[in-house]
Parts: sequence; structure tokens; C-alpha cells
Amino acid sequence: MVNKKKIREEFDRIFESGNESAIKLMLDKFPWLLDEVSNKMKGAIGAQQQIIAALGVMEDELGRPVPIDEIVFSLRIDFDIKKTEEEVHSILRSTEELNLAKKDSNGWTLTVEGEKVCDNYLNKNLGDIEF
Repeated sequence: MVNKKKIREEFDRIFESGNESAIKLMLDKFPWLLDEVSNKMKGAIGAQQQIIAALGVMEDELGRPVPIDEIVFSLRIDFDIKKTEEEVHSILRSTEELNLAKKDSNGWTLTVEGEKVCDNYLNKNLGDIEF
């Protein structure tokens, strides 16, 4: 029997190294890894989109950069999503690296690209969200 935990750990090391041929070899040998990686990425992207949407909602409402506590509040009230300030801050930092949001001394704002992600998320999920 194959120990999936050890395979995942080995794959994570190979993935972090960036060795494309080794990554392809692992995915060919263990196709279930691709499903796991895809699901993990979908979850991360979904969380980013939710936080970007909450930031956009609060930025529109406040008309200024948004503190993290206001983003957490919007997630909880507008989207029924519970996240800690630490989780939100970590995700905001990753969105900053993707040039979707930026931080200044007063809080967080969306970039033009971030506004597009926000609009797309809200338009796609507007029927599911009650304001």
C-alpha cells in the first residue's frame, strides 16, 4: 500500500523546488496528486476572491482605505464568512503580491485589477449574497 502522506510531502518538496520535469513525473505516477493540488488552489483562490469582494464593498461604503477589522466585519455580515484578522491579513498580503490590493498607512485598497476581480466575484455570486 502506498503511503499518500509521504508522497504528498515529497511532491511538496519537488513543487517548491520548481523542477518541472520532476513535478510532471510525480503527477504522471500519482494522478490523484493533480486533483489535490487543483482543489487546494481553488480553495485559496476562492478565499482571495471573497476577501477582495469584502474589501471592495467596504471601500465603496467608507470611501477610503479599509482597516482589516472592517474587512473581517464585512466578511461576517455581508458574506456570512468567519475569518480571523490574522487569516485576512495573510490573504491580503498574497493579494498584494498579485497586485490586486495594496496597503497604505490607513488600510487596504483595491488596485484596478483587484476591482475587476471584486466585480466578477460579486456579479457571479450576487444571487447567493443578500445585502
